[in-house]
Parts: sequence; structure tokens; C-alpha cells
Amino acid sequence: MEIEIKSKDGLGMLAAFAEKIGSTIENGRVEVPEEFGTGFIQGYSFDERLRMMILNYQLHQDFAISRRNQPTNMLIFNFQHIINSPKSQTGAKFQPSVQITTQGLNVQLFIPKNSIQNSISLSIDASYLRELIGARINHPLVNTILENKHPLLFEEFVFVPLLKVVDDIMTSNVPILLHDFYYKLKTQELICHLLISLVSRDEKKVHGLNIADIKMLYQVKERLLDNLEEAPSVAELSKFSGMSETKLKRIFNQVFGKSIFQYFQNFRMQEAARLLTEERLSVSEVGYQLGFSNLGHFTKVFEEVIGVKPKRYSKFGNKVL
Repeated sequence: MEIEIKSKDGLGMLAAFAEKIGSTIENGRVEVPEEFGTGFIQGYSFDERLRMMILNYQLHQDFAISRRNQPTNMLIFNFQHIINSPKSQTGAKFQPSVQITTQGLNVQLFIPKNSIQNSISLSIDASYLRELIGARINHPLVNTILENKHPLLFEEFVFVPLLKVVDDIMTSNVPILLHDFYYKLKTQELICHLLISLVSRDEKKVHGLNIADIKMLYQVKERLLDNLEEAPSVAELSKFSGMSETKLKRIFNQVFGKSIFQYFQNFRMQEAARLLTEERLSVSEVGYQLGFSNLGHFTKVFEEVIGVKPKRYSKFGNKVL
């Protein structure tokens, strides 16, 4: 099933999706009929400069989206694996994250059949975001994103403050008359929390990316996370990718904001946190499962990344943060 979106209307995808699956739009929401899958898409178009889509569905067939003639100054913030629902995927490969993409990198999207979509996608005009932020913020990376002149992609892990905003979006019982007002504020709040993470990066200069390098970079990430007990060497990943070690380290750090090993350790600790709370494993079980022979070292790394010791986290989860 393929949808081509040509409309500049923020709900162009919603209308095209509804037509394709034989459904209708009610209060900005499209329910997926049983013959096509399960779930829904909810869309909010506050104006031409700011939109939000909640994607919480699973389709029984491949699904491709092609965007054409879209506004060139739009930034896309895609919060992935972020909605808690009975059908949400869990596990190390599906930890919550958010991608920022600039112009030229949001033309095509392919979703294999039976993939579970549980994400929130925001699009905002870069000039409008500059207005919201104000001229007082002078940060090289943020300024580069706001200029929106080059094809760029950045990805960040999603932490507790942002997850709380998502929970508000998904669970608040807001009267329809106040939907636009409430969800516009929440959209801006999500973007604000993400910018807080980005300004901690120290990039002085960023380089434009091409689709081939991005695809390979995500294959490298998959290879890196195949075995959370032990990371492959940079030399192995360089050979796998066909990139020099210098280029691979540079673009990996630019996209993910961390070195390859730092990213591996952070991802490991996100999985450790999940195992402690969702799987209810003990601290020692989690440490050994993730390849730590020294539990003292595991505790130290966990506290550095998550902010509390694993034993305390296992008792209280996100409530201690």
C-alpha cells in the first residue's frame, strides 16, 4: 500500500491515509479497520507552521509514504517507540528515541507489514521555531538546525521529563474545544525538552549528510547493538560500513551526539533500566546479562547514565528521577 502526499495541508497524510484504508476522519482521528490492522492516527494542524501526528497502529501489509511539494523550511521531530500501549514493542531494539531531520531527508518512508508504529511526529517551520526560542540563544548546533539549509539528522535518547509530556498527551481528558490550545502547548514543550538535550552537545561545526551514509550509519548502529554484552571494535564497524574510521566516528558522533562506545554504554543502561522495571530482574542478573563481570562497575556506569544506583531504580523506577 502506497500513499503519496502532495498537499501542504498538515492533515494531508491523515486524509490520504483514511481514503486508502476506507476509513473516515472524526475529530482529527482515523481508526484502522480490522481488515487492514489495528490502532489509529491522530492529527493536529495548529497552523501551517506547527503540526503534530500521533501514530499508534499496526498494518497487515507494507506501507509506503511519499511526500511531494512539501514546505522546504519544515523541521521534523519524530519521537519513536514512545507510546505505552498493550501492543507496543519492548526490548533493547525499541528504546524510546527522537530524530530531528531537516530539509531533504523526509521525502520517503517505508514501513514493513506488521511493524508497530507508536510514535509522535512533529513538524515545525524553522523560522517559527526561531521566533519561539528568541534571538538570545546563540548555540552553533541549534543555529545550524534553524538555518535549515543542509540535509541533517540528529538522534537523542528520550528521558523521563519528555516521557511525562508524552503521557500527558496520551492520557489527558481535554475538552475538544480546548484541543488545539492544549496540544499546541504540549507540542512546544516536547520540542523544548529536546532542545535542552541538544544544547548539551559541543559540536562547533556540522556536515551535510546524504541518504546512503545515513542508511549505512543505521546499519552500523544495528550491528553495534546486536550484542549488548560486548561492543564490536571501531575497526570492525569501519570495515562493515566501508567508511574510514575517521569518517565513521565523525558522522556517528554528529548524528547521535556521542562516541560509538558512549552510545553503546548509554543504550546498555537504558536496557538495564528496562530489565529492572519491566522484567523485574535483580541487579546482579541484569549486570551479568549485559556482560558485566564486576557488579561494582555496572553500578557505577548505571548511575552515571541513569542518575541513580540500579538497586534504587529497581524499587522506584522513574519516580526517583
